[in-house]
Amino acid sequence: MTEDYINGFLECVSRVKDILTPHVGGFNQFFSIDRNLNGDVLTNIKDFMTENKNYYKNSSDDNFFENTLNKISIIKIDNWEKNLQGLVQNWTCDKDLSGLHGKNGFLLSECLINSLLKEFFKKENVEVYKMLPDWGTWHWGDHMSEEYLFVTNRKIFILHLGESS
Repeated sequence: MTEDYINGFLECVSRVKDILTPHVGGFNQFFSIDRNLNGDVLTNIKDFMTENKNYYKNSSDDNFFENTLNKISIIKIDNWEKNLQGLVQNWTCDKDLSGLHGKNGFLLSECLINSLLKEFFKKENVEVYKMLPDWGTWHWGDHMSEEYLFVTNRKIFILHLGESS
């Protein structure tokens, strides 16, 4: 299981979402950043954003970047293997697809969590966090999104689920 494989699945989910919500675009992705063990998770994310600070200078607000950094927080998701599926099912269109065609096979959120992410992290000790606020303007993302952070001993993996209009 690789990051590219998970991204291929997430790209397909994005295309399904484009079909079901034609006036809303966006994309999903899964990528990693190196983890600095001398800083906590939030510090690592803020450092990553600071490395890409030029993206945030496009705003007409001179303090946009600093304000963005000050508003970021994270909350831990306990027992992610069971609890994450309910949190991502809007992004994977589970209800829309079930409403159109019934539940034939597995929901896309089930595939993402049970078949891909659990397999990807099976040999790792992982803590999962939700990044707040949801509206975040991130240099990797869309206008509206949710970010989930999968923290291992050496990396932080970011699951971006997003929409743009």
